[in-house]
Amino acid sequence: MTYNVQVGSGGYIGWKILERTMARQRQAFSQDTSIKIAQKYFSEKMPAVKSADDLISDYRLLTVALRAFGLDSDVNNRFFIKKVLESDPNDESSLVNRLADKRYLNLNQAMKLGGAETPKPVDVEAILTNYDTRSFEKNIGERHSDIELALNAQRELPQIAAADISENAKWYQILGSRSLRKIFEVSYGLGSSFAALPIDRQLTEIKAKTAQFLGSDSASQFESITSLETMLRRYLLRSQIVNSSNISSHVNALTLLRT
Repeated sequence: MTYNVQVGSGGYIGWKILERTMARQRQAFSQDTSIKIAQKYFSEKMPAVKSADDLISDYRLLTVALRAFGLDSDVNNRFFIKKVLESDPNDESSLVNRLADKRYLNLNQAMKLGGAETPKPVDVEAILTNYDTRSFEKNIGERHSDIELALNAQRELPQIAAADISENAKWYQILGSRSLRKIFEVSYGLGSSFAALPIDRQLTEIKAKTAQFLGSDSASQFESITSLETMLRRYLLRSQIVNSSNISSHVNALTLLRT
């Protein structure tokens, strides 16, 4: 039986519950039989993988690899994943470097099947650690997608913030990620029409909103725990307001958001 991570009724209160119980629940979840079986299979089979075809032809291997990078939805899109895996990460014009969503580049670099060189040994333990983390988040997301997205942002935003690239490049990476984009869209009350704007207009608007609510339009500020927590608190409370059918829950969230 799969261990279900407990976050109460979700929302911001559920987030705080998870903060207090994270270590214990992570340990319990990691011992789940289904997680152990998937990890054992990957550990045993991955060393024999020498090409993209080897990986995509094994559904169980591919499922673990994609989950480790948050790409579960691509499990049946094997032709595209093969192109991603075979793409040369050292060629700036290659497919994997042209994709706005950098999860594909991370997958490519971890699996080491791209370019003309002989495949190098893969860091299996690092991939399985990612798999365990993403599986934990997905378990929560099956019932509370807002908390799953917040956990993803808690991990990924500081990485982007700390990257040695320009501020605009950091924002473009955020906008290129569906999950991170949603954090900001919900937090700032941006409608569905926001995604239809030209990308340079999206950049201008998201920076302006960030400056309005956080005092700075810098993406680098999310390397700070304070800025990150402020952003995630706003997202979770606004998400609760948008999704709540309970009037008292709606009022409580609105009160917290204003304080």
